[in-house]
Amino acid sequence: MNKRRIISRIIVSPIILALLIFSYGLGCLKHFVKYIRYGGEWITYTKGDPKRLEDIFKLLKEQNP
Repeated sequence: MNKRRIISRIIVSPIILALLIFSYGLGCLKHFVKYIRYGGEWITYTKGDPKRLEDIFKLLKEQNP
């Protein structure tokens, strides 16, 4: 093992940890906003998706009265 690499990794690790926490925090916040915006559903949709799902529901309702 090269001790220089280990020391440099230890020195850089807090910066990498901060970047990871920041990026995962942003992702978590983005999913939370979508969770609230789209009616509390865990699966989040884009703007055009709910209409398509409504169309599929109508087709299924017509097939099984």
